[in-house]
Amino acid sequence: MPSPAAGRYLRTLRGVIDWSHSLCTPGERLLWARLSVFVGCFDLRAAEAVCAGDGIEPEDVLDLIDGLVHKSVMTVESLGSGGRYESTTRYRLLETIRQYGTDRLRAEGNATGLLIRHSDYYQALTARGAAEWCGPDEVGWLVRLRRELPNLRSALDFCRVHPGRALTGAAIAVDLMRTRCWFFGSTLGEARHWLESLSALLDPALGEPTALVTAMKAFVAIIQADHPAADVFLDECRAASASPKAAPLVYAEGVYALLVRGDPACIGRLAHAREAFLAAGHTGDAHMATMFWALAAVFLGDRATARSACDTYVAEAEAAGAPWAHTWAQWCTALAELLHGEPSRGLLPLCDALVRQCAVDDNWGPAWTLETLAWTLGALAHHDRAAVVLGVAHQYRQVTGAGITGLHPVTTLHARTQNLVQKHMTAEAYTEAWERGATTRDGVTLALAIAREAHRETGTQAPRDPSRTQADCSG
Repeated sequence: MPSPAAGRYLRTLRGVIDWSHSLCTPGERLLWARLSVFVGCFDLRAAEAVCAGDGIEPEDVLDLIDGLVHKSVMTVESLGSGGRYESTTRYRLLETIRQYGTDRLRAEGNATGLLIRHSDYYQALTARGAAEWCGPDEVGWLVRLRRELPNLRSALDFCRVHPGRALTGAAIAVDLMRTRCWFFGSTLGEARHWLESLSALLDPALGEPTALVTAMKAFVAIIQADHPAADVFLDECRAASASPKAAPLVYAEGVYALLVRGDPACIGRLAHAREAFLAAGHTGDAHMATMFWALAAVFLGDRATARSACDTYVAEAEAAGAPWAHTWAQWCTALAELLHGEPSRGLLPLCDALVRQCAVDDNWGPAWTLETLAWTLGALAHHDRAAVVLGVAHQYRQVTGAGITGLHPVTTLHARTQNLVQKHMTAEAYTEAWERGATTRDGVTLALAIAREAHRETGTQAPRDPSRTQADCSG
């Protein structure tokens, strides 16, 4: 129960907001109430799409917003540059003012209709982002969708609790997976929460939509190394799929075979998933299948298979002009050099990938790039440097939530690198080097300096450690 002083403050605040409301025109009051469905900031296009109609013309929305800004009901935020995927100007209702508008909207009986329009708008937005994925605007979409997360979460929650909206919510959650948004922000646990809660509300008879959601659930559980859950979700996906060769199912099964079992059969499965996605016109999904196909070939295939798949992956990323995908192609190139070629040739691609990932505030990619850099340094007999970078990679995994336990090829190479480095260092020296990396304030800068120094010293003809072979990943 609030104290008397707190109660007086709330009454005073309510009185001030009532006074501001009384100064608004009827149109401004109506828009204020409707804008309360937005959580956090939003742009003019969103306001027009959700709030126009039934007393507000689309062309009047901007003038009404300007009126609310001048009356200090709303604030304006400038992003400086927006590109074709985002407006440079965004608006926000302070929370107390937004709640006041929500109360008015509910009193008018219009809240549900506006929330439906709000969730429809964000479903269309994420669908557009997914359709344009693996292209020149993908980083812009990642930034845009991260900025929209408060509204996306609100839309997801509304779809979860409102009858008949589960399919819309599931589409939002799936498209956020397709745009790698959950990875970009290291929020895979949240992705799984929405996928599980919304898929539980879907009718299995829907077929493809249900199969797609369950495939995404399985994929997340695999990446999280939750194998029992992945098994359950894969069974759900098989039951919902129209065919055992359906692309989402084969993709999830291929990733499972790669990361859980280390089964070379995953190469063929992922190649099939890639072709099926391409045939269906799902370019973004096909790109992710291509990435895992290339990784499977590099980890578990022979030299020729690895080179062919990796070259295809790099060519696709470059042809698409996809900057974020390009960093993963560089990572795959370095991994191919480590396991099938000359490890020293992977140092500069790993450095470039790391720089580009940090430049776009990617929280997920550097964890894997740093780990692979440590493997490469170990293979080149830079044992003390590898120990430092192993520590940096560990620190990054702790921060981002990326885990390697239970991911078969990754766990195998990590353990072999760690054992190799410890074999060539005293326990005290290894611990000191590892802790230096794990506790440094700017691990990426330290790792880049180490890698570049190793490159200068190593050249391009350094011998690989004979204990580091491709067979390490499949045994």
